[in-house]
Amino acid sequence: MNTNLFNSFILYDLSKDDAVKAYMNSDAVTLANILIEKAEKNGYSGNVFKSHIADIFISHRNIFSLNCENKADVLGTTLYDAALNDIRTLLEVLKTDLTEAFPEYPVFRLLENYRPVKKNQNQNIEYILNTSSPEDIINHLIKTYNTYGCGKISLYRSFKFDREKGLVGIEEPDKITFDELIGYDIQKNKLIENTEAFINGYAANNVLLVGARGTGKSSCVKALVNKYYSQGLRLIEITKDQIEDVALLYSNLKTRGSKFIIFLDDLSFDEHEIQYKYMKSLLEGGSENKPDNVLFYATSNRRHIIKEVWGDRQERGEDAEIHTQDTLNEKLSLSDRFGITITFPKPTPQQYIDIVKALARKNDIQVSDEILEKEAKKWEMHQKGLSGRTAKQFINNFSYGIKNE
Repeated sequence: MNTNLFNSFILYDLSKDDAVKAYMNSDAVTLANILIEKAEKNGYSGNVFKSHIADIFISHRNIFSLNCENKADVLGTTLYDAALNDIRTLLEVLKTDLTEAFPEYPVFRLLENYRPVKKNQNQNIEYILNTSSPEDIINHLIKTYNTYGCGKISLYRSFKFDREKGLVGIEEPDKITFDELIGYDIQKNKLIENTEAFINGYAANNVLLVGARGTGKSSCVKALVNKYYSQGLRLIEITKDQIEDVALLYSNLKTRGSKFIIFLDDLSFDEHEIQYKYMKSLLEGGSENKPDNVLFYATSNRRHIIKEVWGDRQERGEDAEIHTQDTLNEKLSLSDRFGITITFPKPTPQQYIDIVKALARKNDIQVSDEILEKEAKKWEMHQKGLSGRTAKQFINNFSYGIKNE
């Protein structure tokens, strides 16, 4: 492979790849091991080396793919011509035959028609490997970048944030869907309506989901990204300890064409914690303006996120604050900064049974309603109380028992 092939604005990153380095150094053993690991991790089928090269090219973040992600009209521009030239070069790179380069290593014959344990190859890879027209390929990539973005954004739907590494993709995100979340239709519809407005470029609000534990607050937020992934929605989970790093996160997101929900799960602050003051600034006003493609969604088991004690209302003595109502208002103000608050109340006994019955139908559990209701009530009494989570845990246990009778 000619190293001059990498002297272009997209393909230059190929030369930094471990597999390409091993190839360049004629390190056949290392190359074979790397390619097998890549094949199993990414589900490559067929020619592993060519699949890997195409995969790097597709997911590369560069000025062309970023413009496409932001839905800029690149047709007829010099940028389009440069990318088209890179694709022509890519097609030359994909002619590489490892069996000719390393004839004494039979493993490379196996890597020409690889069958992974779990086939999960990106369909865009297959398109590039089976298409000889540079024009067809570039038009396909433009549509792909428009829809799914580029770089890490195209590879994952959910992320963690790390100050040093930036966005870190979650390999196995929760695949929960709204169809699996029984009940709370009013709450779900309100959340969906706000999120759809956000995705479609309309004004939308930060959302606080509050209520009893196990009612599906977090699952609803995670279901959103599974529902709207193909429309460019991504989820970034942060902890309250990372709130002061959000300005750094903004710098990673504001130039991207995707929409991002920054998600804080089970948010609450004790009296001595001061991150809530910075959180208030992030939600409304402050020196660091929130990008238009970012919203905050948070869940909490209590409506007043900052811990309030009776002393806030009944403070006495020499050290007591004169204006106790100001203290109280300060502690309530964070919740008020979320434009929408959605409440998830604890289900009634009948709603709990309804959830159990619906989950039983979804899991194809063939048992009478009388037996199901009786066992569900017994489970709830000995477990964690009425909630959707308790209902799901009951169904998991009950279905296992049926299968093993």
